[in-house]
Amino acid sequence: MAWQDGELVFVEVRTVSQQTPWNPESTIRRGKQSGIRRSVEIFFTENPVYESLPARIDVVAVRLSEVPEVVLFVDAFR
Repeated sequence: MAWQDGELVFVEVRTVSQQTPWNPESTIRRGKQSGIRRSVEIFFTENPVYESLPARIDVVAVRLSEVPEVVLFVDAFR
């Protein structure tokens, strides 16, 4: 979890090797998205002091090449 511009940011990081033929973000299918959203809901249930704050879920996609490629998807599930 992070904080940016008055918003709670939950971050999912996906990593693949250089040889992987697909993008790391493509591994987050509907089921995984649902699980991540459920985790955020549980966080708010267990930490009600935060539940009134704006929040989003970002995805960081990493390809482990010689020079790693990193892409940030802000508010990825909206």
